[in-house]
Parts: sequence; C-alpha cells; structure tokens
Amino acid sequence: MNNGVNNSNTQQNQVAGDSLGQVPNQQQGFNNVVSGQVGSINSNMQVMNSTVNQAGINSQITSQSINNQGSGKEPLNGSDRKKKRNVLAWFFFLLIILLSGYNYYMVQQHRLVIAKIKDECSPVSTDKGEKELALDSTIVQDLYSKVATNIREDLASSNLDDQMKLYLAYRQVPNRKIYESNCNLFSKTAMEPYICTETASFSPDAFKEETLQVEVKKLFGETTNILNANIQLGKTCIGGYQYIAERGEYVKGYCLEEQTTQYRVTKKLVEATSNKSTITLKEEVKYYGAEQLKIPENLRSGIYVYKFKLDTNYNYVYVSKTFEE
Repeated sequence: MNNGVNNSNTQQNQVAGDSLGQVPNQQQGFNNVVSGQVGSINSNMQVMNSTVNQAGINSQITSQSINNQGSGKEPLNGSDRKKKRNVLAWFFFLLIILLSGYNYYMVQQHRLVIAKIKDECSPVSTDKGEKELALDSTIVQDLYSKVATNIREDLASSNLDDQMKLYLAYRQVPNRKIYESNCNLFSKTAMEPYICTETASFSPDAFKEETLQVEVKKLFGETTNILNANIQLGKTCIGGYQYIAERGEYVKGYCLEEQTTQYRVTKKLVEATSNKSTITLKEEVKYYGAEQLKIPENLRSGIYVYKFKLDTNYNYVYVSKTFEE
C-alpha cells in the first residue's frame, strides 16, 4: 500500500516537475519572439535609412547634373556683349526722353491752371493788358470805401497831403481799439474849435498812437513815414482827435456848434481796372451850390482817378489821387 502511495507521489512529482520545466521554456520562447520583432524593426530602420541616404545621393547627383548643364553654356563673345550694351543704352535713352517730355507737359499744364485761377479769382492781371473789375466786387468796394469823401470833407481838404492821410487812416481804426479815457493834458487852443471838458454827459474816447501808425502803413504802405499830429481837417469840426505825446494817445474833443454847408455833391464809381499789381478806380463827381453861390475853386467837377498798388505784405496801398477834366 505504501508502495502504491509512493508511486502515486512520484508520478505527481514528475508531472509537477515537467510543468515547472515548461515555464522557462515558454519564457525563452517569448523572449525569442520579442527579440525577433526588435530585430525586424531594426532591420526595417536600416532599410529606411539606406533609402533616405540613397535619395540624398540622387538629389546631389541631380543638382550636380543641373549645375554641369548650366555651366556648360557657351559665354557671350565681345560682339554680343556690345550689342547688348547698345540695346540697353538706347532703352534708357528713350526712357529719359519720355520722362522728360511728360514732366515738361505736366509743368506747362500746371502753369496754365495757375494762370486761369489768377485770371478768374484774383484782381491781379496776369497779362500786360488791363482787366476790368466788377464795380460791386468786394475788392473794389473795399478800396473805394477807404478813399471816398463827402462834401464837408472835400471842402475842408481836397488834397492828399499828410493831414488828409492821417485823417483817412484814422477812419480805418477798428472800434475795438477805441476806449473811454479822460481829458488830461488836452490843449484848448491846439485844435479850435474843439474842446475837451469832462461832464456827466461827455467822456472822451481815445486810442493808442501805435494803433494809428498801423493803419497808416496798411493804407499807404510799410515805407510811409507820417509823424503823429492832431487829426483835424483845416479848422473844421472834422476829425477831432488831439495827439497827446506825453500820454502816447489820441484823445477826442468835441465842437460846440457843428458847421453846415450850402454845397452838395453827387459821386459815382464808373470804372475799375487792374493792370498787373495796380488797381485803378475812376469816380465821376459833380458839385452843386445854392443859387448865386459860387463853387469854391478846389471843388472841381469831373473824373477823379485813384490808384492802388499791391505791396509786399499783400495789401493794396493807396498811391495817388488825380483829376481828369
């Protein structure tokens, strides 16, 4: 019975041993499979590397072949080079001629446009002839308003002397430059019949001497030099600003009685022309007097001509006043 048991155990041990012996063999087989797959991968990598290397070599060979073909062209001889240079020289010569002609054309067109603008939009004549200006144009009306006078002003002074120039310049002083002042240092005898006495109803106006000088230069030109003096036409009540040097001001006085006249006048602007930088205005004047009242010699009926010239500051300055029979 023991022998039976031992034999059974022996058989079991052999079976177990055989099973244990099969495990290493299975592991070895697995390792062999893995090693085989790794080797196959490495082999494939080598093939791919070989293929890439071969492609690079082929590319180099192709590039060298192309370079060899390019370098295989025959060089230009001296005659061909000369012909090529001549063609390029003629090409650039013609290009310069075309560009020069185009630039000349554009410059001429620009000059024509500028001349047209000046002729249509500016009172300055662009040619040697006279250009007629509209009597109701802004420039004509503005210039005429600076020199036009009434009958009382004509009676007091008909000449364009310094006294008249100061008076005309004073008429251009802007109201914003005139301010309320006082009668200090106003002379009662320097401007008869003007006086200056401050009362509840009268306070004199005044403006700076620099203000008047600016208007003098604007109306008569930058080079005009007129000394400051009282603004009064003759001994009349026209003007009325006394120059007080100690104050550097012009101070206004007043007349007790306004003077009247028995003369009258009609004035009409009949012509305005431009010749280059000069504008000429013509005024038709007719003086009248009361019955059996002789018209003073300085009041002459006829055509008065006023000339203005464009100065360097683009102001039309008053140049002269002449009389035509």
